[in-house]
Amino acid sequence: MAAERYPKIAKSTANNYKAAFKHCHELHGRPFAKLEISDLQDVIRGMSRRNIGYASQKKCRQLMHLMYEYAVKYKIIPAAADITCYIDIDKKVVRYPKKPFITRQLNRVKKLANSDDTLARWAMCIVMMCYSGVRPGEFLAIQKNDVKLKQRYFIVRDSKTEAGRNRAVPISRKALPYFKLWMDKPGKTLITVDDGAALSYHRFRTRFDNVMAATSCHHTPHECRHTCATMLDNAGANDTAVKRILGHASQGVTKGVYTHKSLHELKKAIDLI
Repeated sequence: MAAERYPKIAKSTANNYKAAFKHCHELHGRPFAKLEISDLQDVIRGMSRRNIGYASQKKCRQLMHLMYEYAVKYKIIPAAADITCYIDIDKKVVRYPKKPFITRQLNRVKKLANSDDTLARWAMCIVMMCYSGVRPGEFLAIQKNDVKLKQRYFIVRDSKTEAGRNRAVPISRKALPYFKLWMDKPGKTLITVDDGAALSYHRFRTRFDNVMAATSCHHTPHECRHTCATMLDNAGANDTAVKRILGHASQGVTKGVYTHKSLHELKKAIDLI
């Protein structure tokens, strides 16, 4: 199944499935066709007992469903033998509700970004994310050759959703100087460490948290995306343009087709904030 599916999905999604497969270790080596509902449910119960939450349980159930779908496709089992619809997972508990940056907080981050502080370039990243709406993983995966400074947009290649992949994201005029600065640094990806190597989420999160501490803010990287969505909504931006910028599925939007006119509309929307 992996050889068939992994080339079609983002690397981060594939890694999540690999982690989910490890949670199913007690089923490894057992005849697939002989597995019962109780066997699959026991995997989820074990995750729950180990305080592995909703998101991981959901991904594990998704993996089970994909494996059964694959088995039905290749006639390893009959369609009626797909039992994954009967698997229950824990209810979703929102421990830390997402909150966008308020204006005063974002202004403090901007002030740090424009200073000579060693954290300035990482504060720039936060401003860039707040004015583009990209997911943290998408942001860290941006390739320099996909950044078009003159036309003011970049292409997101690696995304967790189909609607998010290969989309054009406009560069706000307010964030453009920061994109230019990062483009002048070594490395293939836009955001790098000093030697030009790509930056992992873990290492980026450390830098992000340092900026939060320096500016007396309490946010996560993903809340930059919520900030962009909130600012676009408050500014009355075109709904279709907002969906395109954020990489949300939208009826009537042709996937992967970005004309000069549509790019103009995206830039017009992002410049409202």
